[in-house]
Amino acid sequence: MAIQDKKQKSTWRKINNWLHLWLGLTSGIIVFVICLTGVAFVFHDEINNFVNREARFVKVEDGLEKLPVDSILESVKQQYPKIMLMQYTSYKDSTKSIKIMCFDRSATPPLLGLGNIYVNPYTAEVLKMDFTYGIFRFIAEIHANLLLGKVGAQIVRISTIIFLIELISGLIWWWPKKWNKTNINKSFKVKWNATWKRLNIDLHNVLGFYALPLGIILTITGLILTYEPVKNVFFTAFSGTTERANLQKTLPKADSTKVAMPLADLLAPYEKAAVPQITIGIPSPKSGALMIRTENETSMVTYRGDITYVNIYSGEKLDLNPQLLTELKMENMNLSLHLGTWYGLPAKILTFIVCLICTSLPITGFIIWYNRKFKKKRTPKIINT
Repeated sequence: MAIQDKKQKSTWRKINNWLHLWLGLTSGIIVFVICLTGVAFVFHDEINNFVNREARFVKVEDGLEKLPVDSILESVKQQYPKIMLMQYTSYKDSTKSIKIMCFDRSATPPLLGLGNIYVNPYTAEVLKMDFTYGIFRFIAEIHANLLLGKVGAQIVRISTIIFLIELISGLIWWWPKKWNKTNINKSFKVKWNATWKRLNIDLHNVLGFYALPLGIILTITGLILTYEPVKNVFFTAFSGTTERANLQKTLPKADSTKVAMPLADLLAPYEKAAVPQITIGIPSPKSGALMIRTENETSMVTYRGDITYVNIYSGEKLDLNPQLLTELKMENMNLSLHLGTWYGLPAKILTFIVCLICTSLPITGFIIWYNRKFKKKRTPKIINT
């Protein structure tokens, strides 16, 4: 019986190892591109802030007060009538400039239109218009669909599923048959003074093991973002229903018979909140609602704080379906986990390191296979005497 169990285990390991090898070889290039663009995207906010460091702060002069949001937006619209204004962020810190997320429809790759306008809150002077975010939007497009549209998105989904299988099968392959000291050292430590072939194996096995937990989280959250069946399972688990709420259908439409309140009046009750910053979604001509976020921290696509929607004609807080609010929070949580914004800079550094390791796995794995398949052991030369 023991011999039979051992043979079964051996067969199972052979199947697992075969899957790990050939799934890795077939998807390696795509996984490499996905992970590499993920590495490039992690510090997008920090890079954007560095590039615009001089425009992010203003000199506060005595006697000047901050202008209302309506005046600032009107001034910017007059200067840039063809630029679409999307979000407006103001700060408690009196030395910080206003940041307006904008979109230039006429932009071409790699600057795909997404940027920020920095404005002096006391004078409405435009300090800078910058499209650094457009570069990262371009990187995000490669990450999501390889710049191949729907076909590319499907390739990315399949490769992501394969990578998830790779991570699990890799753990099974890595798992020591015996937990003795020798195997533990081989499984948990990189032998830096070994030959380059041995070092490459350690970099694949050991670093792959340490990156595994967060690597699985990044893979699953990526599937939730891009793959509808996985996304439905995710939201069903949290909302308890298979029916997804629809934000656009829930929010009121614009009413031509009514006059919208000034944004400053709509925002006033929320400016009293003891939070570092407030972001509003600038309403489109078709919308009758205003999105207000009181934030502790914000990123290009995620935030840490509370979100509210108000009627632009009455200022009343909209009583949204609790399921919808739950789904909005879950979407933001999933994005935060995927982008590494869930715990500030430490989480981003950890995400960056794990993405870098995941990027290296197809390379180190290919080298291991190539060395075993094609590199023959050198036979010592016989010298005739």
